[in-house]
Amino acid sequence: MTYLAARDAAMTAQLVVHSDEIGPEGRRPYGAHIDALIRELSIASMPMRDGWRVTSHHRRTPLCEDKCCPDEPPDAITGSVASASLVYTGSSADTFTAPAPFTGDDGTREAIAACRPDGWPEELENSRAQWAQVLERPATLTARTAQELAGAFQHSTIRDYLMTHVLTNAPDQFTSVMLGVLPARPDWARVDTAQEVAFELMKATPEGQRAPMLCLIGWLEWLKGKSSFAARYFKLAMDDVPGFRLAFLLAELVNRGIVADVALNKATAYAPPART
Repeated sequence: MTYLAARDAAMTAQLVVHSDEIGPEGRRPYGAHIDALIRELSIASMPMRDGWRVTSHHRRTPLCEDKCCPDEPPDAITGSVASASLVYTGSSADTFTAPAPFTGDDGTREAIAACRPDGWPEELENSRAQWAQVLERPATLTARTAQELAGAFQHSTIRDYLMTHVLTNAPDQFTSVMLGVLPARPDWARVDTAQEVAFELMKATPEGQRAPMLCLIGWLEWLKGKSSFAARYFKLAMDDVPGFRLAFLLAELVNRGIVADVALNKATAYAPPART
Protein backbone atom coordinates (compact mmCIF):
# COMPACT_ATOMS: atom_id res chain seq x y z
CA MET A 1 0.00 0.00 0.00
CA THR A 2 3.01 2.31 0.32
CA TYR A 3 3.01 3.27 -3.36
CA LEU A 4 -0.73 3.77 -3.43
CA ALA A 5 -0.70 5.90 -0.29
CA ALA A 6 1.81 8.22 -1.93
CA ARG A 7 -0.52 8.94 -4.83
CA ASP A 8 -2.89 11.51 -3.36
CA ALA A 9 -4.62 12.15 -6.69
CA ALA A 10 -5.41 8.47 -7.38
CA MET A 11 -9.17 7.83 -7.64
CA THR A 12 -9.31 4.11 -8.50
CA ALA A 13 -7.03 1.09 -8.38
CA GLN A 14 -6.40 -1.97 -10.51
CA LEU A 15 -5.57 -5.24 -8.82
CA VAL A 16 -3.66 -8.11 -10.40
CA VAL A 17 -2.86 -11.27 -8.42
CA HIS A 18 -0.52 -13.77 -10.08
CA SER A 19 -0.53 -17.25 -8.54
CA ASP A 20 -0.81 -20.88 -9.54
CA GLU A 21 -1.59 -21.87 -5.97
CA ILE A 22 -4.91 -23.45 -5.03
CA GLY A 23 -6.61 -22.34 -1.84
CA PRO A 24 -8.05 -24.66 0.82
CA GLU A 25 -10.94 -26.80 -0.46
CA GLY A 26 -10.48 -25.35 -3.92
CA ARG A 27 -11.26 -21.80 -2.84
CA ARG A 28 -9.39 -18.67 -3.85
CA PRO A 29 -5.76 -18.62 -2.72
CA TYR A 30 -5.09 -15.70 -0.37
CA GLY A 31 -8.79 -14.86 -0.52
CA ALA A 32 -8.82 -13.17 2.90
CA HIS A 33 -5.83 -11.03 1.97
CA ILE A 34 -7.43 -10.00 -1.33
CA ASP A 35 -10.70 -9.10 0.40
CA ALA A 36 -8.83 -7.07 3.03
CA LEU A 37 -6.86 -5.22 0.36
CA ILE A 38 -10.03 -4.38 -1.57
CA ARG A 39 -11.62 -3.05 1.64
CA GLU A 40 -8.55 -0.90 2.37
CA LEU A 41 -8.62 0.49 -1.15
CA SER A 42 -12.26 1.50 -0.69
CA ILE A 43 -11.53 3.10 2.68
CA ALA A 44 -8.72 5.06 1.04
CA SER A 45 -11.18 6.30 -1.66
CA MET A 46 -9.40 4.23 -4.31
CA PRO A 47 -11.96 1.48 -5.03
CA MET A 48 -10.93 -1.36 -7.30
CA ARG A 49 -11.87 -0.44 -10.85
CA ASP A 50 -10.84 -3.68 -12.47
CA GLY A 51 -8.84 -6.72 -11.48
CA TRP A 52 -7.69 -10.20 -12.34
CA ARG A 53 -6.54 -13.33 -10.60
CA VAL A 54 -4.14 -14.79 -13.14
CA THR A 55 -2.68 -18.30 -13.35
CA SER A 56 -0.60 -19.93 -16.05
CA HIS A 57 -3.75 -21.30 -17.65
CA HIS A 58 -6.67 -18.95 -16.99
CA ARG A 59 -7.88 -15.74 -15.40
CA ARG A 60 -10.83 -14.72 -13.23
CA THR A 61 -11.89 -11.68 -11.29
CA PRO A 62 -10.17 -11.59 -7.89
CA LEU A 63 -13.49 -12.08 -6.08
CA CYS A 64 -14.52 -15.20 -7.97
CA GLU A 65 -14.46 -18.62 -6.34
CA ASP A 66 -13.35 -21.57 -8.43
CA LYS A 67 -16.89 -23.03 -8.63
CA CYS A 68 -18.84 -19.89 -9.48
CA CYS A 69 -17.06 -18.58 -12.58
CA PRO A 70 -15.96 -20.20 -15.82
CA ASP A 71 -12.31 -20.11 -16.74
CA GLU A 72 -11.24 -17.49 -19.25
CA PRO A 73 -8.03 -17.76 -21.28
CA PRO A 74 -5.15 -15.55 -20.10
CA ASP A 75 -5.20 -13.60 -23.36
CA ALA A 76 -8.70 -12.35 -22.43
CA ILE A 77 -6.84 -9.91 -20.19
CA THR A 78 -5.76 -7.88 -23.20
CA GLY A 79 -9.29 -6.60 -23.69
CA SER A 80 -9.83 -5.47 -20.11
CA VAL A 81 -9.95 -1.92 -18.74
CA ALA A 82 -6.94 -2.59 -16.52
CA SER A 83 -4.86 -3.85 -19.43
CA ALA A 84 -5.74 -0.80 -21.52
CA SER A 85 -4.68 1.47 -18.68
CA LEU A 86 -1.38 -0.35 -18.15
CA VAL A 87 -0.58 -0.23 -21.85
CA TYR A 88 -1.46 3.47 -22.05
CA THR A 89 0.84 4.34 -19.16
CA GLY A 90 3.63 2.15 -20.51
CA SER A 91 3.50 -0.20 -17.51
CA SER A 92 2.46 -3.37 -19.32
CA ALA A 93 4.97 -6.18 -18.88
CA ASP A 94 5.21 -6.36 -22.67
CA THR A 95 6.72 -2.86 -22.77
CA PHE A 96 9.86 -3.78 -20.82
CA THR A 97 12.90 -3.34 -23.07
CA ALA A 98 15.68 -5.82 -22.44
CA PRO A 99 19.19 -4.52 -23.14
CA ALA A 100 20.67 -5.66 -26.42
CA PRO A 101 23.74 -7.88 -26.22
CA PHE A 102 27.23 -6.52 -26.78
CA THR A 103 28.07 -6.42 -30.49
CA GLY A 104 31.65 -5.09 -30.38
CA ASP A 105 34.99 -6.79 -30.88
CA ASP A 106 37.51 -8.25 -28.45
CA GLY A 107 39.45 -5.02 -28.02
CA THR A 108 36.46 -2.95 -26.88
CA ARG A 109 36.88 -3.61 -23.15
CA GLU A 110 40.41 -2.22 -23.17
CA ALA A 111 39.38 0.71 -25.37
CA ILE A 112 36.60 1.71 -22.94
CA ALA A 113 38.95 1.33 -19.97
CA ALA A 114 41.44 3.61 -21.73
CA CYS A 115 38.66 6.22 -22.22
CA ARG A 116 37.88 6.32 -18.50
CA PRO A 117 38.77 9.84 -17.31
CA ASP A 118 41.47 10.07 -14.67
CA GLY A 119 40.40 13.37 -13.19
CA TRP A 120 38.20 16.40 -13.43
CA PRO A 121 36.92 19.18 -13.81
CA GLU A 122 38.46 19.47 -17.27
CA GLU A 123 37.51 15.95 -18.28
CA LEU A 124 34.10 16.34 -16.66
CA GLU A 125 33.32 19.30 -18.90
CA ASN A 126 34.52 17.42 -21.96
CA SER A 127 32.29 14.45 -21.11
CA ARG A 128 29.30 16.65 -20.34
CA ALA A 129 29.69 18.50 -23.66
CA GLN A 130 29.93 15.21 -25.54
CA TRP A 131 26.89 13.81 -23.70
CA ALA A 132 24.88 16.97 -24.33
CA GLN A 133 25.65 16.84 -28.05
CA VAL A 134 24.50 13.23 -28.33
CA LEU A 135 21.30 13.97 -26.40
CA GLU A 136 20.55 16.87 -28.71
CA ARG A 137 21.52 14.97 -31.87
CA PRO A 138 21.52 11.20 -31.29
CA ALA A 139 22.55 10.60 -34.89
CA THR A 140 26.01 11.97 -34.03
CA LEU A 141 26.73 8.90 -31.85
CA THR A 142 29.61 7.08 -33.52
CA ALA A 143 31.41 3.92 -32.45
CA ARG A 144 34.27 6.00 -31.06
CA THR A 145 31.91 8.39 -29.24
CA ALA A 146 30.10 5.40 -27.73
CA GLN A 147 33.38 4.08 -26.34
CA GLU A 148 34.32 7.48 -24.93
CA LEU A 149 30.94 7.94 -23.24
CA ALA A 150 30.99 4.37 -21.93
CA GLY A 151 34.41 5.16 -20.50
CA ALA A 152 33.13 8.37 -18.91
CA PHE A 153 30.31 6.41 -17.24
CA GLN A 154 32.92 4.20 -15.56
CA HIS A 155 34.07 7.21 -13.46
CA SER A 156 31.61 7.46 -10.57
CA THR A 157 31.69 11.25 -10.19
CA ILE A 158 31.41 11.95 -13.90
CA ARG A 159 28.71 9.28 -14.18
CA ASP A 160 26.61 11.07 -11.56
CA TYR A 161 26.98 14.39 -13.36
CA LEU A 162 25.99 12.82 -16.69
CA MET A 163 22.91 11.25 -15.11
CA THR A 164 21.69 14.52 -13.61
CA HIS A 165 22.54 16.38 -16.83
CA VAL A 166 19.66 14.54 -18.49
CA LEU A 167 17.33 16.84 -16.54
CA THR A 168 17.85 20.36 -17.83
CA ASN A 169 15.90 21.91 -14.95
CA ALA A 170 17.75 20.00 -12.24
CA PRO A 171 18.54 21.90 -9.02
CA ASP A 172 22.07 22.08 -7.65
CA GLN A 173 21.41 19.62 -4.83
CA PHE A 174 22.38 16.17 -6.10
CA THR A 175 20.13 14.34 -3.61
CA SER A 176 17.09 16.35 -4.70
CA VAL A 177 17.75 15.47 -8.33
CA MET A 178 18.13 11.76 -7.61
CA LEU A 179 14.83 11.79 -5.68
CA GLY A 180 13.06 13.55 -8.54
CA VAL A 181 12.46 16.78 -6.62
CA LEU A 182 12.40 19.24 -9.52
CA PRO A 183 11.11 22.82 -9.81
CA ALA A 184 9.09 22.10 -12.96
CA ARG A 185 8.08 19.39 -15.39
CA PRO A 186 11.14 17.68 -16.90
CA ASP A 187 11.76 17.54 -20.60
CA TRP A 188 10.46 13.98 -20.88
CA ALA A 189 11.36 13.78 -24.57
CA ARG A 190 14.99 14.34 -23.55
CA VAL A 191 14.62 11.63 -20.90
CA ASP A 192 13.34 9.21 -23.53
CA THR A 193 16.27 10.12 -25.76
CA ALA A 194 18.74 9.53 -22.92
CA GLN A 195 17.36 6.04 -22.43
CA GLU A 196 17.58 5.31 -26.15
CA VAL A 197 21.19 6.50 -26.22
CA ALA A 198 22.01 4.39 -23.15
CA PHE A 199 20.65 1.32 -24.91
CA GLU A 200 22.84 2.14 -27.90
CA LEU A 201 25.86 2.53 -25.62
CA MET A 202 25.30 -0.93 -24.20
CA LYS A 203 25.49 -2.46 -27.66
CA ALA A 204 29.05 -1.15 -27.70
CA THR A 205 29.84 -2.09 -24.08
CA PRO A 206 30.81 -5.59 -22.93
CA GLU A 207 29.68 -7.31 -19.75
CA GLY A 208 31.30 -5.95 -16.64
CA GLN A 209 31.11 -2.35 -17.90
CA ARG A 210 27.36 -2.04 -18.54
CA ALA A 211 26.16 -1.43 -14.95
CA PRO A 212 26.34 2.40 -15.07
CA MET A 213 24.11 2.57 -18.15
CA LEU A 214 21.68 0.08 -16.64
CA CYS A 215 21.49 2.28 -13.54
CA LEU A 216 20.79 5.33 -15.71
CA ILE A 217 17.97 3.57 -17.55
CA GLY A 218 16.51 2.21 -14.33
CA TRP A 219 16.69 5.55 -12.55
CA LEU A 220 14.89 7.27 -15.43
CA GLU A 221 12.23 4.55 -15.32
CA TRP A 222 11.83 5.23 -11.61
CA LEU A 223 11.41 8.95 -12.27
CA LYS A 224 8.63 8.02 -14.70
CA GLY A 225 6.88 6.13 -11.90
CA LYS A 226 7.74 2.68 -13.26
CA SER A 227 9.32 1.16 -10.18
CA SER A 228 8.89 -2.46 -11.26
CA PHE A 229 10.82 -1.82 -14.47
CA ALA A 230 13.42 0.20 -12.58
CA ALA A 231 13.99 -2.70 -10.18
CA ARG A 232 14.66 -5.05 -13.09
CA TYR A 233 17.32 -2.76 -14.52
CA PHE A 234 18.96 -2.34 -11.12
CA LYS A 235 19.03 -6.12 -10.76
CA LEU A 236 20.66 -6.41 -14.19
CA ALA A 237 23.25 -3.83 -13.10
CA MET A 238 24.10 -5.84 -9.99
CA ASP A 239 24.32 -8.98 -12.11
CA ASP A 240 26.72 -7.19 -14.45
CA VAL A 241 28.93 -5.89 -11.63
CA PRO A 242 28.26 -7.72 -8.34
CA GLY A 243 28.10 -5.28 -5.44
CA PHE A 244 27.71 -2.24 -7.72
CA ARG A 245 26.92 0.37 -5.09
CA LEU A 246 24.85 2.78 -7.18
CA ALA A 247 22.55 -0.05 -8.26
CA PHE A 248 22.15 -1.14 -4.64
CA LEU A 249 21.31 2.40 -3.47
CA LEU A 250 18.83 3.00 -6.28
CA ALA A 251 17.19 -0.38 -5.67
CA GLU A 252 16.61 0.73 -2.08
CA LEU A 253 14.33 3.49 -3.38
CA VAL A 254 12.11 0.80 -4.84
CA ASN A 255 12.43 -1.57 -1.90
CA ARG A 256 11.33 1.14 0.53
CA GLY A 257 8.33 2.09 -1.55
CA ILE A 258 9.60 5.58 -2.37
CA VAL A 259 7.95 7.24 -5.35
CA ALA A 260 9.80 9.95 -7.28
CA ASP A 261 8.47 13.36 -6.30
CA VAL A 262 8.04 14.34 -9.94
CA ALA A 263 5.82 11.27 -10.53
CA LEU A 264 3.34 12.27 -7.82
CA ASN A 265 2.02 15.35 -9.60
CA LYS A 266 -0.02 14.91 -12.76
CA ALA A 267 1.31 18.23 -14.06
CA THR A 268 4.92 17.03 -13.89
CA ALA A 269 4.57 13.25 -14.28
CA TYR A 270 5.61 11.32 -17.34
CA ALA A 271 3.10 10.60 -20.10
CA PRO A 272 4.01 8.28 -22.98
CA PRO A 273 4.40 9.89 -26.40
CA ALA A 274 1.20 9.96 -28.41
CA ARG A 275 0.71 6.82 -30.49
CA THR A 276 0.51 7.36 -34.24
